[in-house]
Amino acid sequence: MPIAIKDVSDKLTAIIEPSEGVYVASCPELDLATEGNTPEEALNDLVDMTIDYAEQYMEEFEHFSRSPNRASHKPYILEIHERRTKEKVRELFN
Repeated sequence: MPIAIKDVSDKLTAIIEPSEGVYVASCPELDLATEGNTPEEALNDLVDMTIDYAEQYMEEFEHFSRSPNRASHKPYILEIHERRTKEKVRELFN
């Protein structure tokens, strides 16, 4: 099993792996995962999902920011919210 050690930053990680004829894209910092027919499609879907999650988080900010399994997402969510466009949010993924 590969192990990656990552410093905490405002960057998000996109892990894209082939799985049963599709590509699965996951973001461990936000506990999100999606899939696509190509790596690019999977990444695009992950960016869309990230934006949707950030919008939901902001709508329920007080609840989510205090939730044990979502509080650590707060700095990322604030950065995503500030960037607003799909292109700028995509820049967060390294």
